[in-house]
Amino acid sequence: MLDRLAAARVVARPDALDGLPGLVLRLAPDEALVLGTELPHVADPHAIVTNDASWRGVWLEPDRAELFFAAECDWPRPTPRPVFAQGMIAHLPVKLWLEDDRVLLAVPHVFAADLAERLEATP
Repeated sequence: MLDRLAAARVVARPDALDGLPGLVLRLAPDEALVLGTELPHVADPHAIVTNDASWRGVWLEPDRAELFFAAECDWPRPTPRPVFAQGMIAHLPVKLWLEDDRVLLAVPHVFAADLAERLEATP
């Protein structure tokens, strides 16, 4: 149910991360997970850029995601969208990318089966 996410891990100056193209999940002020198959060019000569194949994820329709959140998430999701959020959902460390018409749930590979099981158990 969860697919491998092609991604790059980037550690760089915050201003260098601000200009990265594509879907950028800002994990910390100086760290991002950039989804996509290409390594991004970063305008920071000291940046660390590496492939990161350790993530699994699933895109859900908003209604399906809200049902899951109602059952498994005790914190409010931020608005407006698109927006990135991260926290514990269903007792798992989950990264969220929330758009108006879809929601990405991403977890480290070691938690993929657990998240899939919890998703399947949600009506």
